[in-house]
Amino acid sequence: MMANRGLIKSIAWVAGALIAVGLIWSAVSHYFSFSAPVDPRSEQHLKDIAAAINRSVPVMIDKETELLPAEGHHGMLIYNYRLVSYSVSQLDHEKFAAGAKQKVSQGACSRTETRDDFLKNGVTLRYSYYDKDKQHIATIDVTPADCGF
Repeated sequence: MMANRGLIKSIAWVAGALIAVGLIWSAVSHYFSFSAPVDPRSEQHLKDIAAAINRSVPVMIDKETELLPAEGHHGMLIYNYRLVSYSVSQLDHEKFAAGAKQKVSQGACSRTETRDDFLKNGVTLRYSYYDKDKQHIATIDVTPADCGF
């Protein structure tokens, strides 16, 4: 029962983290709106976006979730999160990933910023989750296909 409650809380934090990342992205997107057209999938463009996000990290998204430095690779933007109160041994990786996949995909596909700036342009969004000791819990990819593109 305790593990299920923890899993539900973790999934709720995932949803909260998406909202916070959207707010951070909104704050930095203005920086990129005046530059010359670039390939939105290019490694340099995505590294620049990650660098802009990283100016604000680490930052607590909520009382349980910390946004760590983001990464940009060709065709992929990676958000790294740490669940500050959980150890990897306390969570069921598969249940966490399955529950989070639906919420993360729904959030990414419905947010104007992530949908229009990334997913519609062929960029995969990767959400990697780590425990309080930075041990890997799960990685969730949201691809354009997940949103019907």
